[in-house]
Amino acid sequence: MTSLIKVDAIQKLNGSVPKASDLGLNVTGTVLQVVQTVKTDTFTTTSSSFVDITGMSVTITPSSTSSKILVTGMLNGSQDVGANRTYVKLLRGSTAICIGDSAGNRIRGLGGFSSNDATLASSPLSFSFLDSPATTSATTYKLQIASTAGSGTCFVNRTDTDLDDGQIRMASTITVMEIAG
Repeated sequence: MTSLIKVDAIQKLNGSVPKASDLGLNVTGTVLQVVQTVKTDTFTTTSSSFVDITGMSVTITPSSTSSKILVTGMLNGSQDVGANRTYVKLLRGSTAICIGDSAGNRIRGLGGFSSNDATLASSPLSFSFLDSPATTSATTYKLQIASTAGSGTCFVNRTDTDLDDGQIRMASTITVMEIAG
């Protein structure tokens, strides 16, 4: 025998809508929402200071302060051989997250690309970070990039010379997932 209950709405005694936890459901670890940004155009900078990569940000509004946000992504890029290094930072708003420890004058960041004086490089930088923003306000995650001492040019979604001789144009992504806490 099968039972079936049909209702138009469920309310708590105070008239509010119950949460899953009010109904005795364990939702910890459940994905509540997913938001993604895909960047298909290119970006170039010679800045030795970190600058926002146009189009590489995503905004999510957590439903609870106990939620965690899983930030994943892939940044495709390269630099001219004079740059030698390109550095990348992940930020929540204006705060850098998932960065290395402080040590002397070393730059703190998420990662980067590198090349040598004779080789052009095109490298994907993949990342995954579980953040705890502790807010229900709209929260923006973004990537920034910088060139070593401004000695060269950093490129996103393209190779250094970007020629029509079989070189590639790429796409980069940031995906954020709200995970119930």
